[in-house]
Amino acid sequence: MKLLLDACVLYPTVIRNLLISVSGEQKWDLIWTEQIFEEWRRASKKINLEAKAQTEAEIAILKSKYPKSMVNDYEKQIPKLYLPDKNDIHVLAAAIEGNANSIVTLNLRDFPNYELKKYGIRGVHPDELLYREALDNFNLIAGFVISILNDFNKNNANKLSEYRLLKKAKLNRLSKLFR
Repeated sequence: MKLLLDACVLYPTVIRNLLISVSGEQKWDLIWTEQIFEEWRRASKKINLEAKAQTEAEIAILKSKYPKSMVNDYEKQIPKLYLPDKNDIHVLAAAIEGNANSIVTLNLRDFPNYELKKYGIRGVHPDELLYREALDNFNLIAGFVISILNDFNKNNANKLSEYRLLKKAKLNRLSKLFR
């Protein structure tokens, strides 16, 4: 399965780390573009300079660890495409050029399936994707969640449970499995 990760699922650390961890075990191919990374940079810059620096480091790690994941030359697809939010057309173009099966995004309304199915692509919320994986292999997902939770709790005064961490990350269905 080949998944294009939208910037909105790369920016939240919990979602990004879960998707990347699970992809390694499930042999998902993850793809993205420099433009998607730029959206991630802009979002982190709004927080503070430390967040921006951390984002740069994380992007460098992803580029190094996944050198074949960068989709290039997708702009040629853009003129023929339509989406309700024209600012998301580059994401669909990259999914088409990268032969993705799905676009993983928190903004499904911006990627209506009636448009995506023309190209053999579907939009999927990370909660749906990770929830389905957890139903098939709970122990695998639980191990990743616990690892991410331990990292989070190590660096934060307010300790969270698995349920609260996933709920905070907008992974509502998945969080219910941990209640």
